[in-house]
Amino acid sequence: MRSWVMGLLLAGAIINTAGCAVAQEESALLGKRAPDFTLERAKGTSASLYELIKGKKAILFFFASWCPHCREQLKEISTRKAEIKQEGIEIVLININEPKAKVLSLLEKYNVEYDSFMDSNSFVAQTYQVAGIPTLVFIGSDGLVRYVEYGMPNNYKQILN
Repeated sequence: MRSWVMGLLLAGAIINTAGCAVAQEESALLGKRAPDFTLERAKGTSASLYELIKGKKAILFFFASWCPHCREQLKEISTRKAEIKQEGIEIVLININEPKAKVLSLLEKYNVEYDSFMDSNSFVAQTYQVAGIPTLVFIGSDGLVRYVEYGMPNNYKQILN
């Protein structure tokens, strides 16, 4: 039984990795203006994407608290906060369809200081064609989608230049 479960997990990892490899080429958003949206923050007020980024480079980070890969990526972007801020990049966290209390608890647990927005009906995730999480959408200062990936690439600075 144990080897069967391990085989299933390995097969899932291989399929997931293959999906990651083709995610970039398949995104219909590449080279197009990032769709604007308005969402409520986990801490209360609402804001639109373009109010937040105001011509800056941005990374949209779609996540859920139950996703282990999302938690790892949240930790990574939190440790890179000073570096990301110095580059003038705005991080926009978008939680998909979870209660605020759960999201706030996760952000506090991992000491994440970025604003998190609540996509309570998954409308924004659907608009951005999120097929798996975490999904990161890289937006240039011109508002165009430059890259879509399932993790934070080491060359994110070059992607956004």
